[in-house]
Amino acid sequence: GQLPQASRFYFVHAFHVEPQRPEDVILEASYGIEFAAGIAHDNVYGVQFHPEKSHRFGMRLLESFAEL
Repeated sequence: GQLPQASRFYFVHAFHVEPQRPEDVILEASYGIEFAAGIAHDNVYGVQFHPEKSHRFGMRLLESFAEL
């Protein structure tokens, strides 16, 4: 299912990925700059934050991954 636009996730560092393929970006975040917070390519998914520390939004994201 869809996550609300205003979902909040726990980031612990200031690093971010710059994907070579913009079409692989599935989540974006803003913290001083806009950046890719989640990417997917074929059956590989990755996020820049800690879903397990992100309360109900993280739980919903993990449920969505499990439903794939």
